Amino acid sequence: MNILFRLTLVLALFVALFTTCVSAQQTANPSQGWPRSFTNNGTAYTAYQPQATSLANGVLAFRMAVSATPQGATAPAFGTVKLTAITSSNPDGMTVALNEVSVVKATFPSIPDQAMNYAQAVAAQAQLWGASVSLQAIQANLAVTQAESKKPMAVAVQNPVPRIILSQTPAILVLVDGQPALRPVPGSSLLHVINTQALIALDQSSGIFYLRINGGWVQSTQISGSWIPAATPPDSLTPLLQQATSAGNVQLYDPQQGTPPSATPTVYVSTVPAELIVTQGAPDFQPVSGTQLLHAANTSSSLFMDVAKQTYYLVISGRWFSTQNLTGAWQYVPANQLPADFSNIPENAPAGTVLASVAGTSQSREAIISASVPQTARIARSSPGIVSYDGEPLFSKISGTDLSYAVNTATPVVRVSSSRYYAVINGVWFKASSPSGPWSVAEKVPEAIYAIPPSCPIYYATNVYVYGSSPEYVNVGYTPGYYGTCLSPEGVVVFGTGYSYVPYIGSAWIAPPLTYGFGTGLACGLATGFAFGMLADHGWGCSPSWGAWGGGWGGNTYNFNQNWNNVNAVQNNVYNRWGNNNLSNVNRQQLQQDRQNFDKNHPQAASDMNRAEQNFKAAHPQASQNLHNDAADAQRATDNGDLSRDSLAHDSSHLGDNDVFAGRDGNAYRSSSNGAWQQHDNSGWKNADNSFSHSDVGHDLDNQRFARNAGSFRDSGFGGGNHSFGGGGGFRGGGGAFRR
Repeated sequence: MNILFRLTLVLALFVALFTTCVSAQQTANPSQGWPRSFTNNGTAYTAYQPQATSLANGVLAFRMAVSATPQGATAPAFGTVKLTAITSSNPDGMTVALNEVSVVKATFPSIPDQAMNYAQAVAAQAQLWGASVSLQAIQANLAVTQAESKKPMAVAVQNPVPRIILSQTPAILVLVDGQPALRPVPGSSLLHVINTQALIALDQSSGIFYLRINGGWVQSTQISGSWIPAATPPDSLTPLLQQATSAGNVQLYDPQQGTPPSATPTVYVSTVPAELIVTQGAPDFQPVSGTQLLHAANTSSSLFMDVAKQTYYLVISGRWFSTQNLTGAWQYVPANQLPADFSNIPENAPAGTVLASVAGTSQSREAIISASVPQTARIARSSPGIVSYDGEPLFSKISGTDLSYAVNTATPVVRVSSSRYYAVINGVWFKASSPSGPWSVAEKVPEAIYAIPPSCPIYYATNVYVYGSSPEYVNVGYTPGYYGTCLSPEGVVVFGTGYSYVPYIGSAWIAPPLTYGFGTGLACGLATGFAFGMLADHGWGCSPSWGAWGGGWGGNTYNFNQNWNNVNAVQNNVYNRWGNNNLSNVNRQQLQQDRQNFDKNHPQAASDMNRAEQNFKAAHPQASQNLHNDAADAQRATDNGDLSRDSLAHDSSHLGDNDVFAGRDGNAYRSSSNGAWQQHDNSGWKNADNSFSHSDVGHDLDNQRFARNAGSFRDSGFGGGNHSFGGGGGFRGGGGAFRR
């Protein structure tokens, strides 16, 4: 099984960086690929694929190579334009709209006096093209081109060794957050264990625990003991099950709807942080090409053996652990102290998914950048905010700050002073003068909040930002850290801070963020880009109940039993929860209106534009084919082993006509078939000298060429689809018997 089957495609096609929603009013066809042609005031333009350079505070900066042929000219003039635009999430959650596209700089060496006029024409056209831009494509482009330059801040995470459970037969892991917290069940002798997502009850009359699973009950005399099928469970469990089913706030581990129960798997209940690794039989270790490593092929967990050291290695939530004996104790291994062979794992091998967790690799550097790129939105100031507490609000001081946080709510609430409170609700900061509200969207957030340390359970809220505001909307965003990723000091992205937070247990249990137990895996593959996700459906184990994952107890709904199998956090846009009424929908309508006005006021230019685009499609079928390589092409390339980062950094065969790039120095460069570069000047295209490839401009162009090439292998279409990521938690149920 190669990497494309181990990870579903999650980062969109670079080659389709800009796309737009088709409407009856739009005459341009935005999905024609790159380059794109249009005419303005008699000048014919060809615009090449945009190259994203930064995305900060909701503002996207990008540059484009452009050719302009004035009416009557015999040859085009080549140049570059640098543009910026304000981004906001579209209702589809997969794309953003570009608003207020502005020119930063323009360079046309052969006709410098027309440079700004040409750039303004390109900016106006980019505004039309930018109604629906793939956020995943932007993330991918930035990850590739900035991986060696941008250095996000590391987080002082902890790396405790969890309880690692290895099973050679189908099994499930049930987490209990500490020792069982028991609450009476009215009208019975049962005590309900509330500090777990599973449905567990203690029968006081017999001293037996009962756990609901697989359409029936299993029992044990100890919460962490051996569990066996219950032959005669007490009748009092029936109303408890009905109540839990109606409330929808537990995981019942039922078989897939319409599927009869299968053999009951081995049940592991843990009251401490734990991770379950399941192999289908004894570990089947297979050689990893070019290394002295062996990789277990019969598990979706990443389990290795280093033959040279006779040591086993396992990666969990982006952290590495080793042992000399699979039945012995494990110890933490820093990602920058792994045996050198881990860096030599072929990217397109099944084991290549772990390269994002090996410090110093290209994949780990890309993952770092992708984990710093925000998802953005424009939220209406009128959007409602509700915070639910278990009783009266209770606050605890945040170490190292003058702030306090509310402990008895699933919503991150920060007390700045007795009359200033801030809360994060579905990726948006709200403010209030009291902890009970009323809450309104915050147009700014105190800087002190971003000093909250990772030792605080609501640290993940520091990954939510406010970028600016208007009278009607506030520009907001969050990075993947809101879902739990952190950059470790060792130089890799990990899931979770590693801290063992104390949960709140009152009349309700409010779970803090956990690091282990979800089968979390991280990857940044050549054919997939950056992804992190987990095996978190109700058949395999627990799903996160905190923060961006669902909010857990209180006003936010649980996400249990709702197809959480193979969750991919990169695709899970929390802003979708707000709905169209609370997100800006005006920009797309305004863009369409602008296009209609353009067509009305410039009928000849509109006609020329449409005709040029249609001619492009007819005249460049091969380029269109190159620009729309689908997943099958990626599959074949990976199967054949002819896909590598080095080859794509120097290969032009997949670019077609989309082979012109904007250099950092403002010049236009064309990729040659032999991997060299040509620069355009007043006399046309000329080969760059031999030293160019080693210059900063040449090195950046190689990165850009790789980004554009690799994009054709990362997704089919233009950022659509509902892809998932398989995580790294093992087969667990065996054959999918418990999948919903």
